[in-house]
Amino acid sequence: MLLPKQMTRVLVVGSRDALKDTIEVLYQLESAHLIDFSSEEEGFGLGAPLPSSSDASQKLLKLRSLEKDLALEAVEVKGQVEVAKIEEEIATTIIELEAEITGATESKNVIQARISELEAERVLLQNIQGIPLDLELYHGYDSLRVFTGKVRDNPSEALVAAAPQHEVFLAEGGTFVAVFVAKDMAEEAHKVLLQYGFTEVPIPSGKGSPKGQMDRTDEELATLRGSLEEAVKKLEELRAKHATFVKAADEHLSIIVEKAETPLRVGTTDHTFAMDAWVPTQDLPQVEKAITDGLGGKVHLEPLRTMPRREAHGHGHEGAREEEVPSKLENGRTAKKFEFLTYLLSPPKYQEIDPTITMMITLPIFFGLMVGDIGYGIPFIILGALGLRKCTSNEWRIIATLLFFGGTWATIFGVFLYGEALGLHFAAQPHDMSWASLLGVDLPHELSLGGFEIPLGIYSKLHNVQEILYISIWIGIVHLFIGYCIGFYNKSIRYGIKHAIVERLSWLMILVGGALLLLFMVDIMIRGMAAEMTDWRLLAAIVLLIVGTVVAYKGEGMGAILELPGLMGNIISYTRLAAIGMSKAGLALAFNTIAFEVIFAHDYLVPGSNNGDIVMLIVALVIFAVGHLVVFVLAVLSAGLHSLRLHYVEFFMKFYEGGGVEFKPLKVIRKYTIEKTGTGE
Repeated sequence: MLLPKQMTRVLVVGSRDALKDTIEVLYQLESAHLIDFSSEEEGFGLGAPLPSSSDASQKLLKLRSLEKDLALEAVEVKGQVEVAKIEEEIATTIIELEAEITGATESKNVIQARISELEAERVLLQNIQGIPLDLELYHGYDSLRVFTGKVRDNPSEALVAAAPQHEVFLAEGGTFVAVFVAKDMAEEAHKVLLQYGFTEVPIPSGKGSPKGQMDRTDEELATLRGSLEEAVKKLEELRAKHATFVKAADEHLSIIVEKAETPLRVGTTDHTFAMDAWVPTQDLPQVEKAITDGLGGKVHLEPLRTMPRREAHGHGHEGAREEEVPSKLENGRTAKKFEFLTYLLSPPKYQEIDPTITMMITLPIFFGLMVGDIGYGIPFIILGALGLRKCTSNEWRIIATLLFFGGTWATIFGVFLYGEALGLHFAAQPHDMSWASLLGVDLPHELSLGGFEIPLGIYSKLHNVQEILYISIWIGIVHLFIGYCIGFYNKSIRYGIKHAIVERLSWLMILVGGALLLLFMVDIMIRGMAAEMTDWRLLAAIVLLIVGTVVAYKGEGMGAILELPGLMGNIISYTRLAAIGMSKAGLALAFNTIAFEVIFAHDYLVPGSNNGDIVMLIVALVIFAVGHLVVFVLAVLSAGLHSLRLHYVEFFMKFYEGGGVEFKPLKVIRKYTIEKTGTGE
């Protein structure tokens, strides 16, 4: 189905003591999209969390603190734990883990703090190693002020005039100074030091020479680093031992808390509860049966209304506030891989056609047209297949999906439409390098299959520019035609056939009229045919353009006239399908020319010839490999982004409104937990 699943709004009411069991049943069914309770409902108040929420929340808080100490977010955790085992061991495990992890973490933090302190002290000691004074000589004076720090130059001469009663010690290198000066001259001495870029550096406390203190510091650092390694190793052992259980316990407690807080979305009285929900119409009998059989008559489900598409946003009840109907998409296994691109823009409304199917078909085709090279297409397929197998995030999976299906079309077009690999044609081409000429073999221009001659390369991206641009424009016309047809259907089911005719059929007429006019103009201006004013294409184009414009003006006013150049711009925008392919082919040609001219210049490919300078051969191969790697990366970026742009900007604007609500049923998602051995939800 192209439209989201049909929804029925239901009211679930029952005894308050059956609320917990009702929530459990709905979570098991995974078919109820709960509508948050409105405080406007007379006689009902907001429900309170179930008693299990408090205990589970406290345990979850402690558990997440332990997860942070174990740094579980930085590692990939695998495995599953049975729920029964979690419930049996979670209390004692949290207590034991808290003691072990807290001890190891505190020890690690104390050691790290002391190491940081000693490393800072070691830097200070390095500064004064070149001054022949013990550490105790820098402190404890009543009549002297001691300045220690870094300077740009030796301040001794300037200090003689400003503060005669002083002594200067300059470390080797002349950048660290220790100045001893009488307290009554300290201010003048400080001013002089500032003129030399003085930055004060405190001297660590202690006794003996700086070198001796530094040796003792190094010894303590070595000991502390050993202790730190032990503490880190202890935490790693704890992480390896308990990571799966901790993540599973987190998941289990999160599920408990989520279920326990569901009553906050439900209206209640002292003795009853009432919840509103959307249920897919086809699932309604199953939901009714589960509630009737599982709750023993304590709970009643009442279907309120099955939402027609046109009434979904209040069009059948003017002035009434209608709850937004959620959209549950129905797509097959392959199309589901492209759903993320639809949601990236926004979910479709309940009464809108889901554009995922169209994107699944046309997006890879556009990608393949822009790449059109078997040498890039096959690596795309391999990378896409690996990504679909290994990647888990939606972002990387959609990239892998586009690479796999786009690479498939790139390979198909690379073989049959362009007949090229890595920017070189298979068969010999006039004035161009080809694989046939490079390999010294005769590669065919076409493939015989069951009596049919299938061409291996109809067009050249660099020599058949006009033809490819012309094809691109027609692809744009067809793509926009599909968009307007979908838009016509969307408008008709939402607002009625009259609105659909005025707002979408009018533009379909303009588009078809423009296409017929294009055919007529090409015959006259390019093919040199005589212009006949009675040509049916010209007459039909004029009628369709005038009627379409008048109808569009009636529905949209002057905005329709202003949008006419925009439609032409949309069509011209599809020439990027040819432009990206030509730019890629041009880059590939440049790298091929450089690399192969170097190789042929040294006769590397001539049998029995002198191998010459092997370095030049390596340089040529490097140019070839790096050049095509650059083209490969640019092909991914340019073809992928421009394919998306043609859909989001040109195509979707003709029919897609979006802004719908995603169907999110009460549902438990398990990754680390299973209900019992061998099964999971």
